[in-house]
Formats: sequence, C-alpha cells, structure tokens
Amino acid sequence: MTVAALSVSACAPPSPAKPPRPSPSSTALFATDEEALAAAEEAYREYLSVTDAILSDGGSDPERLLVVASQSVYEKQLPGYRHVAENGWRGTGTTLVDSISIQDFQPMSKTSQIVIHACVDVSNVDVVDSSGRSVVSPSRPERTPFEVAFTAATSDRSLVLSGETPWSGNDFCV
Repeated sequence: MTVAALSVSACAPPSPAKPPRPSPSSTALFATDEEALAAAEEAYREYLSVTDAILSDGGSDPERLLVVASQSVYEKQLPGYRHVAENGWRGTGTTLVDSISIQDFQPMSKTSQIVIHACVDVSNVDVVDSSGRSVVSPSRPERTPFEVAFTAATSDRSLVLSGETPWSGNDFCV
C-alpha cells in the first residue's frame, strides 16, 4: 500500500509546502512509552497507598480516593469501605506492585489514556476484626495480575486511575 501511495504521489503535480508536523513532545502528554509507564507506575503506587490508608483507618474518609481515582472507581470501591467500617475492621500492611508493563499508550491520542499490566502483591496485607483476628479468606491469592487504566489531566500531566480489572489472560505474576 505504501508503494502505491508513493507511485501516485510521484505523478501528481507538486503540492504547496505543508506546515511542519508538531513533534510529539509539543502535543503529547508523554514523549515515550517509558515516560508514560513511569508515570503510570507512580500513579498506581499512589492509588494503592491511598487504599491501604483508608483500610488502615477502618474504611473512614474514603473520599481520599478521589484524589487518585475517578468518580466511577470511587463509587465501585465505596461499598467495600462501608462494609469495613460497619464491621469495625481495619487493614494492616502494605500492598506492593511489581511486574509492571505498558499495555496500551497512544502518545498522540486525544483520550490521553494509558493501560498497564501490573502484578499486585497483598501477601503483607491483612484485614482484621476488632479482636485482631483476620477476616481474609485463607484461599486469597497473594499475587494477582491486573489490567489498570489511567486517564490524564492534560493541564498538569497527572494520571487518575480510571479502571482496574483482574487480568483473565495468562498469569504474568509468575
């Protein structure tokens, strides 16, 4: 197809000079996949830190999530935080993330969305009742693969988590 396009343009009369194309750095949110991945990794770690803090505080002040996540993610998580608060539970430990890779990033896209694959490790996380007894199922997996989507606020280049779905494909947390 490229050859056909080139041969047609060779027979066409010269066209007026086109204005130069803007470079990706002048219009793109991130210039490279590596830059986008680094920003997504930082944003995801911050999201996990906020969720850990809300659980540690017994589900109180879940509005903190709105700083790092979209309204729809907040609304999806809210019933869980309410359940924790109603039962007098609290979280302990820190959620870790590793094995991060970029799944989709279109530097010149108008949607400014980044999708990553991330392996989430909850082996150090527990949820306990008021007597300190764990309420976590013993069959809970310690590491789970997720597909995580972020949207960008182009004004300040910050990323907000807009979706987090357990990955149903091959487990990359091995």
